[in-house]
Amino acid sequence: MRRTGARAIGFAVAILLLGMTACRSGVTVGVGVDEATRTIKLGELTPLTGAVAIIGKPLTRGHEVFFKYVNEELGGIGKNLDKDKRYKVELVTKDTQYTQEGQVQQYNAIKDQVLMIAQSLGTPTTKAILPQIREDKILTGAATLASAWLKEKYVIPAGAPYPVQFINAAQYLKDQGKTPKIGIIYQDDEYGEEGLKGLEYVTGKFGWTILAKATYKAADAAGDASLFLPAAKKMKDAGVDTVFLTSTPSATGKLLGVAAAALKYAPQWIGQSPSYIGALATNPALGPYLAAHYQVVTDASCGWGEVGAGCEGMKEMIDNVAKYAPDQKPDYFFIFGYTQARIVYQILEKAVDDGDLTREGVVKAFESLRDVDMGGLLNPISYGTKCEDKVPVTASTIWSVDPTAPTGLKKLEPKIDSSLIKDFPFCS
Repeated sequence: MRRTGARAIGFAVAILLLGMTACRSGVTVGVGVDEATRTIKLGELTPLTGAVAIIGKPLTRGHEVFFKYVNEELGGIGKNLDKDKRYKVELVTKDTQYTQEGQVQQYNAIKDQVLMIAQSLGTPTTKAILPQIREDKILTGAATLASAWLKEKYVIPAGAPYPVQFINAAQYLKDQGKTPKIGIIYQDDEYGEEGLKGLEYVTGKFGWTILAKATYKAADAAGDASLFLPAAKKMKDAGVDTVFLTSTPSATGKLLGVAAAALKYAPQWIGQSPSYIGALATNPALGPYLAAHYQVVTDASCGWGEVGAGCEGMKEMIDNVAKYAPDQKPDYFFIFGYTQARIVYQILEKAVDDGDLTREGVVKAFESLRDVDMGGLLNPISYGTKCEDKVPVTASTIWSVDPTAPTGLKKLEPKIDSSLIKDFPFCS
């Protein structure tokens, strides 16, 4: 009886000590968090091959560099924990090839391994997994600026939505006293519709007419440049002098290439942020044409290496590039990825402070964040439980092409914030 009683007491003490250890750690964990190794696994769904890999690779590297900094310099996630209790981040990266089928396949391959999806690149591809995101209640970082994410409980918006970019670009033209002859060429999917939505809204407000609309398929970006000839010809035949462009970089290069070479067509091109990459500016055949006729709109107000007031996060980023990725060339999508990783970091830190590193816990942490520290790399953003809480600062920066500048861009208009944006139906 005494031995049995002693064993019972010993067992009770062991349970009590185990509970005390849990209390000292203070964090409840779930899927994707390994207490034994103090590791958090995050998913990365991105195109590493195919025509959109020129976006996916630098954007993903931005995540990698930031979390190397977190792991090695900050000791991991949980800055208020003892160093040996902090959690290192492990990225589980899958190549989606920028196809809806690939996105679904790779999501299913990792969904039971990770705490959350740190990156899901692409509007149509992320929408392909949206039903599963909702069902699995897995927090997902959108590497896309679709306005639809503002209404989604489990999707993290990273900046001002695509319609904002065209509204501000049109406002810029109007402020210059221009009444442009407008056309639009857009990718024939949910991403393209975002650009069209913004342009139709602002032209309606200004009483301007869209003279021509043309689309291309995402797969065309990997095909022959001649696939873009009909769209360019439609703009030229309609007398369009300002073409708004919702595209990816490969499509942009082929479209502008055939417009210049085959049609001798030189309108003002205005592209959304995903339409451009620095390699276009340094292309010997295309660079001078872009410098003369192309502008791009982003919500990044700090150029690569610009470390003055308001761009404090740029110095941190540049220092970490030198330390962890010295071969990384200046790239807008790297900046986006690095900043998106900063957002994920702050969500995880909040979850640890709240003592809940479960999927439900990171959702609550996301919804509770206000005034997210973007380091000036992208515009400020806040979150909440309602769509209205998540509408970000809506200013844009308009850039012209300068092959001698980092990323091939120089500021044309550092901040434009149309008053029309406040009435845009983001949440209806």
